[in-house]
Amino acid sequence: MYLKLFVKIFIISSICLSQVSIESIPKSFSIQQTISSSIVELPSFDTNSFLQEDENNLRNEISKPYRFANPISLNLNMNNSGDWVTLEDGSSIWTLQINSPNAYSLNVIYDLFHLPDGAEFFVYSSDKKMILGAFTSLNHKPHGGFSTAPVIGDQIILEYNEPYEAEFKGEISIETVAHDYRNIFFNQSRGYGDSGSCNNNVACSEASEWQDEIRSVAMILTSGGSRICTGTLINNANQDLSPYFLTANHCLGGNDSWIFMFNYDSPSCSNQNGPTNMTVSGSSLLVNSASSDVALLILNETIPESYNVHYAGWDVSGNTPNIPVGIHHPSGDIKKISFDYDNASNSGNFWDIDSWDDGTTEPGSSGSPLFDGISHRIIGQLYGGVASCTNFGYDTYGKTSVSWNLGLNQYLDPNNLGVNYIDGIDAIDLPEPILSYSDINLLHELADGETSASPFEVSNIGELESVLTYSLNINQFKNPQGGPDLSDNFWTDSNNEIGLDSDWIDISNIGTVYNFSTNDNAGDSVNIGFEFPFYENIYTECFINPNGWIGFENDDNNWDNTSIPSSQAPRSAIFGFWDDLNPINDSCNSCSGEVYYHSNDQRMVIWFNDVSHWPTYFDNSTYNFQIVLHSNGEIKFNYNSMNGDLSSATIGIQNSSGASGLMMSFNTNYAENNLTTVISKAPSWVGINNIENYSVSGEIYQGFSQSLSLLLQNNQLVDEIYYAYLNISSNGGENISLPIELITANNGLIGDINNDDNINVSDIVLVVNLVLSSQYNYLADLNSDNQVNVSDIVLLVNVILQN
Repeated sequence: MYLKLFVKIFIISSICLSQVSIESIPKSFSIQQTISSSIVELPSFDTNSFLQEDENNLRNEISKPYRFANPISLNLNMNNSGDWVTLEDGSSIWTLQINSPNAYSLNVIYDLFHLPDGAEFFVYSSDKKMILGAFTSLNHKPHGGFSTAPVIGDQIILEYNEPYEAEFKGEISIETVAHDYRNIFFNQSRGYGDSGSCNNNVACSEASEWQDEIRSVAMILTSGGSRICTGTLINNANQDLSPYFLTANHCLGGNDSWIFMFNYDSPSCSNQNGPTNMTVSGSSLLVNSASSDVALLILNETIPESYNVHYAGWDVSGNTPNIPVGIHHPSGDIKKISFDYDNASNSGNFWDIDSWDDGTTEPGSSGSPLFDGISHRIIGQLYGGVASCTNFGYDTYGKTSVSWNLGLNQYLDPNNLGVNYIDGIDAIDLPEPILSYSDINLLHELADGETSASPFEVSNIGELESVLTYSLNINQFKNPQGGPDLSDNFWTDSNNEIGLDSDWIDISNIGTVYNFSTNDNAGDSVNIGFEFPFYENIYTECFINPNGWIGFENDDNNWDNTSIPSSQAPRSAIFGFWDDLNPINDSCNSCSGEVYYHSNDQRMVIWFNDVSHWPTYFDNSTYNFQIVLHSNGEIKFNYNSMNGDLSSATIGIQNSSGASGLMMSFNTNYAENNLTTVISKAPSWVGINNIENYSVSGEIYQGFSQSLSLLLQNNQLVDEIYYAYLNISSNGGENISLPIELITANNGLIGDINNDDNINVSDIVLVVNLVLSSQYNYLADLNSDNQVNVSDIVLLVNVILQN
């Protein structure tokens, strides 16, 4: 049972960490004897003081790697801590439990790790849901130490299994345990990540030409497992796959126990947490210099083939790079990509990015590569800068061309071939997976209170030893552009969703003018006209802020927009176009345009009619757009005529705490004429394996399948038909979108088209009209073939004649 459990976790879990190790399970899991562990309780510390210190360092531009954990120094080993138990077969088990209250995760640095052949070492959470190992003598390092990746929770157990008559007694000594106080890896609400919202996930379309280079970039856990940098696997002129790794000099410290995390990427363009199961431990320093802030290391463990890494190429010619591109892990977030559509600036030993045009960098990005946008070759690594989502400042990268003669040439061109550049190469040609899925019943007819299940399987029928990575989600859009947030909201727009057109609502003859006292303060609250569900609350009134947004609780006169979600932004709020807007008001200064509203019992429209932007740097910028609230909670932004500069607004929604939200745009040219954006909550009547469970992801080895179930439920549904989409994405083929349809059988008698509780000639006439207009009504589909045609007319006639 435990073996099956472990293999299942290894195959399908999206958060289970498995460093370079062998497949096995802790012996204590499978024996009858009770194993109790001594507990070491780590000292508490003031988390707020650490967070304040981090903030001060950031504000003062102190060049340190991004800190996420407190490294707590220890001196624990098999002689002074833990418990030994000898089993009947002569083998022995040593266990030790370490608790650090309120830690989000714990990772361990060992100053001694020396195991005999046949011995195995594990680290796992106290609830046994997350297991690292088995680690063996294969994990020995030149320096004698070791490190293990973060394990979720504030309680971990270390277990050592030593066979009878081992060659020698194993030695394990714990030097440091890092207490994660930021929750950067396993936060289930991290759909938005810790980095700024202007960053681009590497799964988005703009990164499609950079998939090779993306696989070369890894996040690094440095400084006793407590800080984060970024770096890159880099090719050499011999192209022999030596695991050379490029990062920044200022990231150095304890590199012999660094953990390198590859492929920590969102599986889709929308923000989702990525896999953390591809790590190696330990490195040796080869070259470093402060002159160009460079460090070159060699990894101490062989990178498994299943990681599918890429060794990036480089250019040391010193030529000015075109359209520079950065790939990095800002604030320890899933991997991001940034673009500058200008040439880099020459600054001595460094390249300067004057400002990013798309994306940015942040603490945690240090050491990340800068690529030439044309050749896709590395030309530098990140030293520092002031760029962020709210500050379009500079970034500085140490030049690879300068670092070349500081020692890089000894390793990247060991035979002195004299080359100025080489391209990247893949580590291996991995076997290709192919996704297959069994038949799924997507059409269900349910009476009130009924539930229906449609079991199906997702399989990997690809090449031998291939690994399929898959993600399934259910929402109301065929092509969602973002989501979910913590309340399972998704969004799309008329540029991407087939069948969604611009949906402008004309209220010019019925709207009421909304009055403002100043340029930046809302007027009186107005009645919405119905109960509007928004995140965790239901509202009947709202106010309109002149700066392009509406709110429900507290007004905010901040005209300087920020990214969301954020507690520093207005909340709870709906941002149609949050910017420094100036409609006509009682203290009018350079203002023009008015705001109107109109509501009925189904929808409320707020119309910003040719409202001007504050004129400084925004000449002739006027905006004509609507925010539309619907009684079912759906939100629409309709953009009619958007003139002038559109690149400085925030568009999206967020809840009352600023902890959850969706952002369509922050300071980008998203809004355009005749665009409609829709935000809607995932349907409550459907789920995968459980109702309202909207997503499932994992990995499947070739020849294996994952059993799933599509569940639908009619729980007092009032409409006749409900629609949703099951979206399937994977590395084993094109994305798939399958329509789900629920017909509520409680809403009428089949054949009674006009709902008069009688089936007669009037219904025949209506069915004929449906056939002629190619429309569908489930009440007219008498043979349940999902079509309304002549066959249904014949059946309806027979029903009438029989009665």
